[in-house]
Amino acid sequence: MIVRCIQIISPATGEVVTDHPSIRVGAEYPVLEVLTTANRVLLRIPELLDTTEYRNSPGLWDAAMFTVVSSRMPSCWVAELEDGRLTLAPREWQRAGFWDDYFDDVPAAVDEYDRLRAAILADS
Repeated sequence: MIVRCIQIISPATGEVVTDHPSIRVGAEYPVLEVLTTANRVLLRIPELLDTTEYRNSPGLWDAAMFTVVSSRMPSCWVAELEDGRLTLAPREWQRAGFWDDYFDDVPAAVDEYDRLRAAILADS
């Protein structure tokens, strides 16, 4: 799935802003994960696509910021419904604590992220 940013909604305030260092209006992004609740839809987007200077830091962004360019879903995505939340993502990322491990630089989680991110990008 590929989306184009049409507006930026601040993750901190929920207000529309003119710019953000991690995302640009008009740019297209592959979607790594979709998280939905009764009140909200979030997309996990890889940040810093234009640089290899830093380890990728995928962020969660409000789906209202985007329009869908390609609705093709990655073949590694599975749907999981838990506690009223529907997630579309690789099964490995849906285990409790995966994102904590990733952001804490646990090698197995970083390797799993890198492998599945590559698979998603290849499928996009």
